[in-house]
Amino acid sequence: MFHLADFFRPGMPSSSPIMAVRRRISAAGRKLRPFLPLPRPLRSVRRFGRHPVPFYRGIRFRLVLFVLLLLGLTTLGVSAIVVKIMDQGLVESLIARGSAITQAIATPAGFSLMTSDRLALDNLVAQIQQGQKELIYAAILDREQHIVAHNRLDRVGKQLPPIAGTTLETRPDLIVRRGLHAGEACYEFRRAILFSGRHVGEVVVGIGAGELTAAERAAHRQIYLLAALALLIGLIGALFLASVLIRPVEQLTDRVSRMQRGDAGDDIPIRSRDELGVLTRNFNRMAKRLQRQQASLREYAAELETSYNDMVRVLAAALDARDTYTYGHSARVAQLALALAGKLELDQTALQELGLACLLHDIGKIHVPDAILNKKAQLDANDLQKIVRHPQLGAQILALAPSLHRYIPAVKHHHERYDGTGYPDRLRGEAIPLQAQIVALADTYDAITSSRPYRKGLSRSAAIAEILAGSGNQFNPDLIEPFIEVVCSLPEEDLADPPRPEQLCAS
Repeated sequence: MFHLADFFRPGMPSSSPIMAVRRRISAAGRKLRPFLPLPRPLRSVRRFGRHPVPFYRGIRFRLVLFVLLLLGLTTLGVSAIVVKIMDQGLVESLIARGSAITQAIATPAGFSLMTSDRLALDNLVAQIQQGQKELIYAAILDREQHIVAHNRLDRVGKQLPPIAGTTLETRPDLIVRRGLHAGEACYEFRRAILFSGRHVGEVVVGIGAGELTAAERAAHRQIYLLAALALLIGLIGALFLASVLIRPVEQLTDRVSRMQRGDAGDDIPIRSRDELGVLTRNFNRMAKRLQRQQASLREYAAELETSYNDMVRVLAAALDARDTYTYGHSARVAQLALALAGKLELDQTALQELGLACLLHDIGKIHVPDAILNKKAQLDANDLQKIVRHPQLGAQILALAPSLHRYIPAVKHHHERYDGTGYPDRLRGEAIPLQAQIVALADTYDAITSSRPYRKGLSRSAAIAEILAGSGNQFNPDLIEPFIEVVCSLPEEDLADPPRPEQLCAS
């Protein structure tokens, strides 16, 4: 015949039916654990905002940065090429203008040189100077490189060596150099004067680079302005593109975060028929399926939790039924303990754990023979030695099922004393778990108010006096006053009847 004590007896053969039942209960406990309230130290809470990652690590930032870098490098490269081409074009335009000026001077200058008409040469140089304001100097040289006409009369008769600088172009009849003239950037044009195929002299024109430099700066500003405008348009386009591409991803991320918080929410709207639209549609279907599965799991968890609590209550009732004189003891202890825990403002999870721990606090008495539990005479030393082992035995029984491990501290230490003289571990003061301290008070009060064959139970006032006498040595003095308030607030007859199960383990 099956006995309740066999279920918790250690060392049972693994092939026995009892061990098979144990394994099924342990497996159910492991499945139920994610859905049951856990002790606060074991909880791991993660909070998810709308953007769970920093902006600089997000896809939007990376996409915008990539587009900007690509566009920036392209714009800078194109701008540099355009600037170089434009500068070269401006220089070529200046060279063409200088070549035209020297060509316009060379033809009449050749005739004047052959006729030695100095006045005509001076007039020619003066006209060129007036027509070309950017000219720094203009001179006509004879075959011996002497100046015969110059915009500065004091230079006439002297020689005019080529300007020191870089040669930009060399033709049979024209040489163009860039250098400095009197500290100013200058382009010098030297063209040979030919008359009837004979070399009769040279025309030298110096054009200042100021106008060219101003034109280059103006062109550079326009190019850089266009580049900046292109970058701005690119930034706006990149942001728009990132918004279009990333919005579905952000919506998916937000929906996943809300699902993890338990918020079902609405379906994500589908705005396109591309791959992102297909992904969004599939995600909506998956979310609905997960919601249905979560609802089913919650129902299953609720049923398991109800079965779990019912099993504990039935087990506690079976334990109390072994001792006909203390029937309902565990339920009355739970009633007192929960009332005291309410005074201490413990949270709902702690209240539920405390209620079940009270129902299991004497589970170790399974190993105590019925003859000792129902003994009509006062217990002797040998009997007491077996009785005092029941907290340790209860902890060993609860250790067999992982889902019952959280009740071990209250079961194992509810006979510890505040001064360190209790059992089994002689814990002292705050080292005793709070739940065990609460159970100790409720257990002691119910024990001394319950009648036994060898003694009559104390009245409420006498029991309160006993509790006060144990303050500081047996009990935590901080718990005495609220416990007495609880006892005095309950009618004395209410403590004689076990409370209903829903009053003990209401979640």
